[in-house]
Amino acid sequence: MNLPMRSPLVALFLSVGLLFGQAKKPAKKTPAPLAEAPGQWILGTVGVGKQKDGSIDSTGLKGLAVRLGDDGKKGIAYDLDLCRPIGAWAGKFTTEMNLMSRGDYPTAIGETLFVTGDFAGFMPDASASALTPRKGFGPLPAEQARFKGFRTSGRAVVVRWQVGDVSVDETAEVVTANEVQFVVRTLEIAPSAKGVTVLLGKAADAARVVTLGASKIETLDGHVVARVAGAGEVTNVRIAYLPAGVPLPTAFDTDLPSHLLKAPKVLWPEVVETAGKLSEKAGEAYVVDDVKLPVTNPWKAPMFTSAFDFLPDGRAVISTFHGDVFIASGIDDKLTKVSWRRFAAGLYHPLGLKVVNGEVHVTCRDGIWKLRDTNGDGEADAYEAFNFDVMVTKNFHEFVFDLQADAAGNLYYVKAGPVRNGGRGFDEICDHHGVLFKVSPDGKRSETFATGFRAPNGIGLSPSGQLTTGDNEGTWTPMCRLNWIKQGGFYGVVDLAHRATPPKDYDRPLCWFPKDVDNSSGGQVWVTSDKFGPWKDRLLHLSYGTCSLYGVLPQEVTFGGQPQMQGGVTRFNVDFASGAMRARFNPKDGQLYVTGLRGWQTTATQNGCFQRVRYTGADARMPIAFAATKQGLRIDFACELDAKSATDAGNWNLELWNYVWSSAYGSPDISTLETKVAATEPGRDGQLQFSKAQMAERKHDAMVVRKATLSADKRSVLLEVADLRPAMQAQLKYELKSADGAELRGQVTGTIHALAD
Repeated sequence: MNLPMRSPLVALFLSVGLLFGQAKKPAKKTPAPLAEAPGQWILGTVGVGKQKDGSIDSTGLKGLAVRLGDDGKKGIAYDLDLCRPIGAWAGKFTTEMNLMSRGDYPTAIGETLFVTGDFAGFMPDASASALTPRKGFGPLPAEQARFKGFRTSGRAVVVRWQVGDVSVDETAEVVTANEVQFVVRTLEIAPSAKGVTVLLGKAADAARVVTLGASKIETLDGHVVARVAGAGEVTNVRIAYLPAGVPLPTAFDTDLPSHLLKAPKVLWPEVVETAGKLSEKAGEAYVVDDVKLPVTNPWKAPMFTSAFDFLPDGRAVISTFHGDVFIASGIDDKLTKVSWRRFAAGLYHPLGLKVVNGEVHVTCRDGIWKLRDTNGDGEADAYEAFNFDVMVTKNFHEFVFDLQADAAGNLYYVKAGPVRNGGRGFDEICDHHGVLFKVSPDGKRSETFATGFRAPNGIGLSPSGQLTTGDNEGTWTPMCRLNWIKQGGFYGVVDLAHRATPPKDYDRPLCWFPKDVDNSSGGQVWVTSDKFGPWKDRLLHLSYGTCSLYGVLPQEVTFGGQPQMQGGVTRFNVDFASGAMRARFNPKDGQLYVTGLRGWQTTATQNGCFQRVRYTGADARMPIAFAATKQGLRIDFACELDAKSATDAGNWNLELWNYVWSSAYGSPDISTLETKVAATEPGRDGQLQFSKAQMAERKHDAMVVRKATLSADKRSVLLEVADLRPAMQAQLKYELKSADGAELRGQVTGTIHALAD
């Protein structure tokens, strides 16, 4: 064969299985445009080799599947934890990614060309036996091999591995030679002193191995392993997977990864324009403007919006649950012309996004990605694995939520527990389930910050570094809750405490939420400017389930001899079109932007939304602070109150009740005076649960408001309450008037851990 290459060539041949080699290939045809989702590649838990009984020959928990061939009807998948090829196939691409992941994960459709077992795909120069897989979940040790990301140029995908201190770039394509099509992996191995060991694939019993060059062939549990010698130059290796019984072609060739990247190509040049709609409400302090999503788009991308942030120039970067990232420009006061461009695609359930130093970081189920546009053509061509430490299992519900950054550049995200289908209990638990993580600014280190979370769909981070999270009702979580996080804290779910001894108690939340207030919590955001009315330096909370926005009214008390946050929330008079999950303040206009989706239980009317909460300058007639003291309840308002209505004790209604912290799903409402309540009925999975009668009975304690006193500035009311006491849930309703005569009805819902002096 003609070998016109300056760098060393390794050529290995297996007459009925695998082949290394090089030769000339015919000119390629121009690929037809892709019309169907998911596109040229998809990240997710990926399986290859589905059998009639439903079993899968090989699965990568963190997988990358790539279309191959001009018609896109062949594919190859990689295991990004084990740094190996899962396998290749001919047929349709993969099954679709189910929105809630309750169905099968993406699985190759068609004829299996090859698969590999759960072995490491690379190793710094070592014998084949060193490729034995790591135990449990998560990536290989950093000193062995790590996935570094992938680069794109049009449809071409170049996967990047770090094998010890050696960089390896890889691409795959379909080659036609002697009227036979087969898949070829092409590796570019950086100069190294000792070389690398490479897992090739399973060998047929009758395989004949011919070695050219300095490589050594070994076997491992039915797999062929190649040891590529070190060299002072780049070593190019081609691995061809031939159908059984097909003779070795005498001529074929493939593109080198470095050559593919020298010719950048745009994959999504289209721009979609939408016109927003401003609120027509009058007299309200806060109104909602709609930034219309490109629901009809040339990429056939579903617009279940999941997270976003703003670039320094004011453009918004928005992800969708199905794996796309868009950049929206033209976000101004009137929203008359917003332009949308697809920036990235194929990500694995992105549910967090943060712009750090002008660069886009996205949290997905497989880790944190940094998305870079290295050639300035408007779309990401570098998908960098910024931090891939997080462990992944096959559970459908172990979503990875949100992404925040502190002033030092550390990143934070939280991983849900492996909730069973149906919501009760958990599937197999790994070390990372229910954990809030802190990641170093360079992405090289991650650490557990707090544990015990069930399904916390969102976190918040103050300018001073205070973390908050929501969490959602279920096992060990009697109701939705808002957590004020401390490092090393445990937030309720015993199964996910990750402690040698199961905890007997838990860190208390700032407040609990009854279902009519928040039946599925989203994230939080801090107000950092005075452009949003009276809420500067205060915390806001999103409800995914009720599509609403709450102002948080915190109070610090002493509980159990330690500082403890308690307080409540008050609802803004706004509603969102979809389940509110993520919120950011736009540094250009100082207003609050919110995005979310419809998937879990929610009152949403649209699949996704991107909306602006705008402060109009009108009086904000709502509570702004709440405190429980030994003297009574104090409620501060953002406006002056009418003295007559504010001091009428009959205009105030207070109820208290508790919940039961247990392994059952949720909790009934019980009296604060009741002490013995237990789950008694076994569920379908054998876990105890509360009876229907228990869940239906509302045991609220009606409290007597003896006196209401208005402050001199007419903005604060002190309520003297008979036998005021701590309660997991306190709900204070009021019917008042503001000083200008406007009706003022609402409620503060919160938690009282202790009464302050």
